[in-house]
Amino acid sequence: MKNLIFLLFLSVACTCCRESPDQQKKKLMQTDLDFCRMAADKGIRDAFVCYSSDEVVMMRDGALPLFGKPALLKNFEKNTRKGVLLTWFPVKAEVSGDLGYTFGDWTMKIPGKDTTYYGNYVTIWKKQPDGSWKYVLDGGNSTPKP
Repeated sequence: MKNLIFLLFLSVACTCCRESPDQQKKKLMQTDLDFCRMAADKGIRDAFVCYSSDEVVMMRDGALPLFGKPALLKNFEKNTRKGVLLTWFPVKAEVSGDLGYTFGDWTMKIPGKDTTYYGNYVTIWKKQPDGSWKYVLDGGNSTPKP
C-alpha cells in the first residue's frame, strides 16, 4: 500500500512539473526573441554563436550550408560587416518533445546605405539537458518589402 501511495504521489508530482504544450511554445518563442535582442545588443556574430548547438547547420541564401559551430565561427571571421542590423520576429512556434521550430520575418539594414532587406526564416531548435533551447538548423529567404 505504501508503495502504491508513493507511486501515485510521484506520478502526480512529475505531471505537475512538466510544461504544457502552450508553455513550451511560449518558452521557445521567448528564446527566439531573446536571440534577436542579443543580436541587436551585442552583435549578430555573438548571438548566432551563443544560441547555436555544436552540430548546427546554417542554410544561406545563394551559398552552400555551413555544418557545425567551427564552420559558423569561420564564416563570421570572414564576413563581418560592422553596423549591420538584423532583426526578426517569430510569428509561429511548434514543439514536439525535444525539438521545436520557429517561423517568422526578418529585416536587415546595411549601414551607409538607405537599403533594407526583408525575408522569412525558419529555425529548428533542440532542447538541451538544462532545459534551454539551441538552434540546430537555421535558414531563410529574401522576400519583397511587406
